[in-house]
Amino acid sequence: MKNVKIYPINSVPEIYFLGRNVDNADRLKSRTLFWNGSGFEVHFSGQELWALFESGYDTLEPWIAVYLNGRLKSREMIPHGKHWVCLARGIDDTFERDIRVIKDSQPMKDDQKHFLKIHKLALTKGGKFSSFSEHKMKIEFVGDSITTGSGLAGAVQDSDWIASQMSFCKTYAYRTVERLDADYRVMSQNGYGIVSAWNNNPYWVMPRFYEDVCSIVEGPLYKKLGGTQKYDFSKWQPDFVVINLGTNDDVAFNETEWKDPVSGKLFKFNYDKNGNAFEEDGKKIFIGVQNFIKLVRSKNPDAKIIWAIGMMNLKYVKPYILEGVKAYKENSKDDKVYSLLFESMDCETEEEDKGSNEHPGIKTHTLASDKLYDFILNCK
Repeated sequence: MKNVKIYPINSVPEIYFLGRNVDNADRLKSRTLFWNGSGFEVHFSGQELWALFESGYDTLEPWIAVYLNGRLKSREMIPHGKHWVCLARGIDDTFERDIRVIKDSQPMKDDQKHFLKIHKLALTKGGKFSSFSEHKMKIEFVGDSITTGSGLAGAVQDSDWIASQMSFCKTYAYRTVERLDADYRVMSQNGYGIVSAWNNNPYWVMPRFYEDVCSIVEGPLYKKLGGTQKYDFSKWQPDFVVINLGTNDDVAFNETEWKDPVSGKLFKFNYDKNGNAFEEDGKKIFIGVQNFIKLVRSKNPDAKIIWAIGMMNLKYVKPYILEGVKAYKENSKDDKVYSLLFESMDCETEEEDKGSNEHPGIKTHTLASDKLYDFILNCK
């Protein structure tokens, strides 16, 4: 790094930040990139642009993706400590460029030491940052491993649960926001559901964390970073909220019971002799869907809410999700709530279409993006 001027991250007025953050983020010396899909975007002219990141983790490291003028330039893990990362180098400084840097991996529930911060930018002396026009719309996504992009950066035979095989930037969600030129926010977590996690844990559910900045990672670090703060919805109101939840609730029916380590209480979704969800368990999904839509609506009064499912087959919960959406609409007279069915990963017949770790691959995500894109464009 020679002949560059260094800018503290919050001193660049033309920078645009992606993702949820704390109330006083603009007064801090760094920005924490909490959720997958979080990051920043700048327009600049100059021969080189660098970013100073800081990373921490025990077993699950953070990954970033760097886009130059809309094309993927690099994807890499950020090792422990502070490191300068080259975002662009050796380019013609007479032209203005766009750089978007995105956290490509989710916050890690299983690693309380996992974090990623951006501290500074360094631009060639004589270069400049410039403003750019606002995006055409705003979309929020709430999901699980599908929205995280699990399996999109690994080979079909890979079955490891590791950060390197997650790629948000290959998901239906990111493909859709690119095509729509949309600003966006994302919150998703592997294994989490509406009212139950994949392992029957009733506490690992996304509605529980919706009102917070990012409290999904427990422990003192995320409390210190501000993840447990209440998120200020008033500062960023989406045009659409896309909820893609239910897969893990469905998986729970075929898993063993979960025991609360504190109370000793057992939790288990069960199915009957005909292979259908017991009515009492299905009703939990039915009610949970309505309650979450109510919460989302209370925080986003003008947004169109889309509950999208189907990229992984749902054997037990599909009718309860659809009926839950329908019941909410009928009871609330809210005509800006919709359900949307995606094509399942059964469409993946060729090896190159498939994802790793038994998750949807590129073909399923592409088809889902196509359907969501058309639905949003035609949504009245």
